[in-house]
Formats: sequence, C-alpha cells, structure tokens
Amino acid sequence: MLDLKRRGVALALKVVLIVAGAQASQAQYPVSPLPPQEAPVPLAARVQVASPPPRSLYETRQVHDPNGTGKFYMGREIAQVMGPGGIPWLDRPEREVEERPTAVIAALGLRGGEVVADLGAGSGYFTFRIAPEVGKTGKVLAVDIQDEMLQTIRRRATALNVTNVEDVKGSEADPKLPVNSVDIVLMVDVYHELAYPFEVMTKVRNALKPGGRVVFVEYRKEDPQVPIKEVHKMSLEQIEKEMRVVALARSRTVETLPWQHIVIFEKRQ
Repeated sequence: MLDLKRRGVALALKVVLIVAGAQASQAQYPVSPLPPQEAPVPLAARVQVASPPPRSLYETRQVHDPNGTGKFYMGREIAQVMGPGGIPWLDRPEREVEERPTAVIAALGLRGGEVVADLGAGSGYFTFRIAPEVGKTGKVLAVDIQDEMLQTIRRRATALNVTNVEDVKGSEADPKLPVNSVDIVLMVDVYHELAYPFEVMTKVRNALKPGGRVVFVEYRKEDPQVPIKEVHKMSLEQIEKEMRVVALARSRTVETLPWQHIVIFEKRQ
C-alpha cells in the first residue's frame, strides 16, 4: 500500500514537472510549434498580411533645393507656396509683357457660358480677366487655400461690380469642386506648388465635365535662360508623366509665351 502511494506521489510530481517545463518552454519560444495551417495567427498579423500599407506616393529627402519643401512626387520636388506677401509680385505691371495673359486666355478658347475654375487664383489676376469672357451665363470659380487671397478676390469683385466670380476655399488635397461641374480648370504657375498633386488632380478630373480641359501654365524647365528658380519650373515630360497617372491626356501645347509652356489636357473617359 505504501509502495502504491509512493508511486502515485512520484507520478504526480512527474506531471507537475512536465507541465512546468512546457510552460517554461512556451515562455522562451513564443512561436507555436504547430504546423502553419494549425498555428493560431494573431489578429494584427492577419490584418498586416491581408492589407499591406500602400506604397507612399511621396518621398521626403533631407538634401533638397532651399526653395523647395523637401517633399518629392514622381521624382520632382514640390516648391514652397507663395503667400499673401507675394500679391504685389502677382500684380506687377511687367507681368503683361513677361507672361502675356491675353495670350493665355486666348488659348482657353472661351465662347461664353463656361464654368472656369481658376485653381490657385491668388489675388485674382486671371480670375477678373476671364470673368468678362465667360459672360453673365458663365462663372469663374476662384479657388485658393489661403484666406487672405480669397479676401482680396472678394474685395476686388465688389470694387469692380463683378457678379460672376465665386470664391472657393479649397484644402491642400481637395479643391472642393463639384463633380462634373467644370468646363476648364486653369492653373497658372500653381501646379508645381501643390502639396498633394495626385489627390488634387484626381479631384480635378472628377470635377471636369466630359471633354473638360485642364490648362497648365508653367515656366519652362527645359530652358536655363528662364529667370525663375529651378524648383518653380516644370518640363513637358514631367507634366505629362504626372497627368498620365490621373488619366488626363495631353491634347496640345502652346509655345507662344516668352518663358512659359501652355499645356492643355483633356478628360476623354
């Protein structure tokens, strides 16, 4: 009888030691020894495997142009945005000769009655030149992200008694334009400063009516003689590459300005 008791105690002690050893082993090696199809997978791991984070469209570099933001999109550094302090430069008299706004507006091919978005309108330099061209049945949407710029546009609209200009407060990633509502989006020396070009241009494309156009006016990067800082220039190749990813097709390029390209894209789908 005593021998049986001793055996029972020994067996119980052995079980305890085995369990303890298994627990210690599990603590030391947290990966389950079960086959992959049977091993429990943590929820976080399942989510990561099933939905890996998308590759970022943007890249930040420590070494960059001092006039840029250090943020790159498709190999191009995004330039710093001009603030309200640049209004006198936007309205400078020399701009008539240097940028020929009349030629820019002629390239839009306006017939009257169109809805034109002046994206990055600034002080309204182009906004108030377009307004009489679209007439009373048309409209100019002056889009900007800076309150000071929009206040300037509102003051000028009142002073000039212009009733077909509407100011629109956009954001860095969204110009806040209704879907299928715009005939033409004009960006004069603006696109290269957009903090989120892919997001903005996706929204722009959605805002265009079928057959609608986007018109870029950008300083020629191909010409080293153009007296503008390099990060504020764009090449035709780069513009077309960036528009391709948002399904906008180049229809024509106008090279009648002294320093700038006029590049026109269409929504064909």
